[in-house]
Amino acid sequence: MVNLVKFPRPVVATDFAAKKILSSEIGRARPSLRALGIGFSVSYAKDRVRAGKRKRPPYFACCYNFGDLGDVNIVAFHNPLIADWELMGRDAEAYRIRVRSAIREEMIHSIQVMTVKKRYDRSPELKCQFRTAESYYEHLLGKIIEELALSEEGQEVVCTAAQLYYEDWTITSIQKLRETDKKLHGRDGYLVSELIRQLVQIRFGELTSEEAKGKAWDRRRLFNAAKFGTTENLLWSMAGALRQAVPKLIGLSPTLAEALAEIERTIQKIEKILCPVPEIASVSSGRGQMTAILFRERQTWYREFVNLAMLPSTESDSSAARYL
Repeated sequence: MVNLVKFPRPVVATDFAAKKILSSEIGRARPSLRALGIGFSVSYAKDRVRAGKRKRPPYFACCYNFGDLGDVNIVAFHNPLIADWELMGRDAEAYRIRVRSAIREEMIHSIQVMTVKKRYDRSPELKCQFRTAESYYEHLLGKIIEELALSEEGQEVVCTAAQLYYEDWTITSIQKLRETDKKLHGRDGYLVSELIRQLVQIRFGELTSEEAKGKAWDRRRLFNAAKFGTTENLLWSMAGALRQAVPKLIGLSPTLAEALAEIERTIQKIEKILCPVPEIASVSSGRGQMTAILFRERQTWYREFVNLAMLPSTESDSSAARYL
């Protein structure tokens, strides 16, 4: 573990409100992270190294060991998170939603990794087929993209999800998506982990992380917003198209459906422990009866007890951990 803080950071009055909101949201999520066995730390690094190149850090990152997928830890990158406060016009509610969605995103990623690791560790057959838990994970991601790519509709929705995540409207084919995954993340199939996260957020009735960005999109890129007027409106429109395609995607990929079911069972189990008696509603459809769990917004779920300054300011060394 490498300490990324070289000098104490002075207190700046102008970003006090942002720090208070950030601390509150981390405190809100902390019981769930603890129940899941997910670590949490804060980094003040201004950049990070990936594939030998220095890059801007994200807002949050899910980190885990190479190979065995162990030691899952979420890192909050303080500097870009606080910078978003100004970018979002100091809108407290929009900023809170953005941070909450970003934390939820990394929780879902963490559960993905932990679910695959558990399945691999418990299966002698998988250990014979795949050298490591990570190679099995990459196999699953690749299998999902292959299943979805079999139909034109599946390809179209996957490309929409990729455009939404990467904010790159040139991704109009599976081949272009694979090239982008390899260029930015060093491996094919990376986008599938984000697609799974998007679908989980949608199926739980939440905003996707992309929708929650609002005005905090990357202003250094140029987008053709055309009839939508603004990039924010364009992102919302694309997210809406993805929402409508969820049932079709699940039907096209059995592997995706299985992954979603496992992740959602874990989330529901944790929610039931921490916030019991969710509201159940039966919804009739042409295909029969399905049960939807409606999670109400609970402002009093968790006490806002975490002081951001007291959280550990460390993250895993890039040579020993993988960022998702």
